[in-house]
Amino acid sequence: MKKGFIIAIDGPLASGKGTIAKRLAAVLQGVDLYTGAMYRGLALFCLEHSIDMENASSVIDQLSKITFKYQKDKIFLNDTDVTQKLQEPEPAAGSSVVGVIPEVRQDFVKRQRILGLEQMEAGNIVIVEGRDIGTVVFPDAALRLYLTASEEVRAKRRLAQYKEQDSSWTFEKVLEDIRERDTRDKERKTDPLASNPEKLGYTVLDNSEMSEEQTIDAVIRMLKERNLIHD
Repeated sequence: MKKGFIIAIDGPLASGKGTIAKRLAAVLQGVDLYTGAMYRGLALFCLEHSIDMENASSVIDQLSKITFKYQKDKIFLNDTDVTQKLQEPEPAAGSSVVGVIPEVRQDFVKRQRILGLEQMEAGNIVIVEGRDIGTVVFPDAALRLYLTASEEVRAKRRLAQYKEQDSSWTFEKVLEDIRERDTRDKERKTDPLASNPEKLGYTVLDNSEMSEEQTIDAVIRMLKERNLIHD
């Protein structure tokens, strides 16, 4: 059996982590473990059941009521396909609200480790993306990548996604949302997004002026330099 390994991709909102993780999984015939789906899924569950996401104890009570399954390109919340719903603005915004609750993060980190290690032990290349993957979930990942881009570029990317579902969003509104999310993610007490990724041992890649293909090529080069994959 081939030896599996984990690629951890962290970075701020709309840095392209999700897209690059999916593309890498396809190119490497690996597994895309989208950890953000858990936080968005919890937020979606709270929205659908009128749970106040600002009330930590109420949110924590929902953890025992939800399960997640990853099947190819689909994500299931309690056996319901929620792949498309998780991309909507409301659960996306709610994910950073529930994500600051320490008990939520502790629960989901355990789930993510189990899923990732199961796939790795099965011989798969596992691409895991989020905000604390290389620092908390898989600090021993074979490649710890911090993917980033300028605020303006990230706002344009996110606006393009939101426009497909809700035309009321403007560039200024999305830019403000990104700045708020960045602040919240970096200042949360539990497992914050790295403010100094280089010092923490990440390989930093700013893809502000790179296409998806160029970003993928850069990551492939990193893997080859580490002798993790070969031509």
